[in-house]
Amino acid sequence: MPVKINYHRCNGCKACYNHCPADLFGWDEERDIPYIAYPDECWHCGICKMECPVEKAIELTLPPQCWLEINKRFISKLSAPTEFQWPEEG
Repeated sequence: MPVKINYHRCNGCKACYNHCPADLFGWDEERDIPYIAYPDECWHCGICKMECPVEKAIELTLPPQCWLEINKRFISKLSAPTEFQWPEEG
């Protein structure tokens, strides 16, 4: 899923436009707001969301392929408990 812009919250600061390493965003000069110019080029890095000063103006959801890769890399390294232990009281 590509990144989404919540235009009800966007203040037109250009943070997403200026910081996206994939140049995903275009800029609408007439309306003074960003738009998603190349949705298939999104790296899902999250920089646009991190740089945006307005909470929930940028929505980013990782696609299932990313979660599969995360699971392969990290979950497989976790060791399973050999037996259940109740926590000690006190």
